Amino acid sequence: ALTSFRLSNNELTGALPSELGQLKALTLGQLEALTSLYLYGNQLTGTVPSELGQLEALTYLDLRYNDLTGALPSELGQLKALNYLNLHRNQLTGAVPSELGQLEALTYLYLHGNQLTGAVPSELGQLEALTYLDLYGNQLTGA
Repeated sequence: ALTSFRLSNNELTGALPSELGQLKALTLGQLEALTSLYLYGNQLTGTVPSELGQLEALTYLDLRYNDLTGALPSELGQLKALNYLNLHRNQLTGAVPSELGQLEALTYLYLHGNQLTGAVPSELGQLEALTYLDLYGNQLTGA
């Protein structure tokens, strides 16, 4: 089964297809076992598809250095195996979803260089495995 999907540093353009989260019966293999998704360094536009939350085995998600916009989907909080999430240097807006506080395996969270607003969710403080949190370069508030 396919476990790692890398299309980084290409010249991919357009929206990130929501169907990525439904890749469970792709003809080249069963993507239920997909653990790594590398799409950084392209020119992807549109929003982060909420369907990515269906990739239950995903441990590594890297979408940095694209042109993704809109809010982070709360469905990312369903990725219980995720330990690395990198979305820095996009154009993401809105609040950091409190559901990210459900990612008990998360050790690295990179969200810097976006346009995120609001308070940093207190739920992130419950992530005992989290060793690196990078939120600079946003418009976040809070105590």
